[in-house]
Amino acid sequence: MVISLVRGGYGAAAIGLVLAGRLIALVGFALFGGVWADRLPRRVVMACSQLGLVVIALVVAIWPLAPFMGVAVFLGGLCEAFFRPALQGVLSTVLPERHRRTGIAMTSVSLRGGSLLGAFTGSAIVVAWGPWAAFLAAALGFGVSAGLIWLMREPVLPAQPRHPLMDEIRQGMREVWSRPWMAAVIAVLALHQTLIVAPAQVLLPATASKLQWNFLPLHEADAIYGLSLAALSLGGLIGAVIALLRPGPRPGLTAMLGLLPYGLVPLSLLTSTTPWPVFTCFLLAGVGLEVAAIEWVIGMLREVPPGRQARVASLEWVAVLGLTPFGLVATGVLVDTVGARPVLLVSALAAVLPLVALVIPGLVELRSKSWSGENS
Repeated sequence: MVISLVRGGYGAAAIGLVLAGRLIALVGFALFGGVWADRLPRRVVMACSQLGLVVIALVVAIWPLAPFMGVAVFLGGLCEAFFRPALQGVLSTVLPERHRRTGIAMTSVSLRGGSLLGAFTGSAIVVAWGPWAAFLAAALGFGVSAGLIWLMREPVLPAQPRHPLMDEIRQGMREVWSRPWMAAVIAVLALHQTLIVAPAQVLLPATASKLQWNFLPLHEADAIYGLSLAALSLGGLIGAVIALLRPGPRPGLTAMLGLLPYGLVPLSLLTSTTPWPVFTCFLLAGVGLEVAAIEWVIGMLREVPPGRQARVASLEWVAVLGLTPFGLVATGVLVDTVGARPVLLVSALAAVLPLVALVIPGLVELRSKSWSGENS
């Protein structure tokens, strides 16, 4: 989709606005998605969200216009707002605690492996036939995903009394605020996403068009963009394997250190003349980001009661992504106003913020001395 916008002559501001649509939908609907993922069978929520993505991909394949893409990204974010809390919640119900690290890591391996294959395949399809063919392939993939999810056997959670929607959202908020380390991790992730990841998302396409690469002279900017995302996914795949094979004794410290390498990405976008440093930095960023994500999910699922896990997962997404649309749009505006160099420098300096959070009690171990019960 980003490649389609670049080919259409749209700049950083337009790309930022389109990307922000997904995050606006996530922020606006994730809390509702979390509540319904705790109320309904989670496989039903996940399968329906994937079917929604099938329809969206088909529409964009037929009408690949910028306004349609903006709406499609928003609706895709809406589907994701229900899918992601349900996914995190279902992991705890289908995985016994002794197998949870293995299961979560293997899920990440599957997700990152799919992202890696998708990045390579998508780039090849776009170069060979154009973006419309990539959207058709995505629709097919979402359809297969919906069918496989529907076949999943999910244990039935004990029945719980229903409360008004806002009361159930507040229950999830109490789960977070009763654990200061959990609130601190979410705050760090929010700043990391806004100040580092968002500028990289917006400025990567423009940077790719300026890098010199004689390896593939035809559509080299498209290839550099796709391979950078593939490097990020490959790093995530490696990070998932590391988290599986070598769990750290202090998971919170491991998670915060894992966020640091992403600060190399804006530096590579600022200083590189060839794509290889960019590929390397995205690879390292993916390794650290996946290790951090796995440690966080394991800690959250261990501490939060099963009937409220989807709500806590949705609160994380709201907090983490709440400022990201601002980061995406502000990046485009600031680049047009002051240039890319100051934006990338500030983004790189922001990478040290996770170290500050290590002073919060419980964060180094991602564990509380006590946690609120189901009836709190």
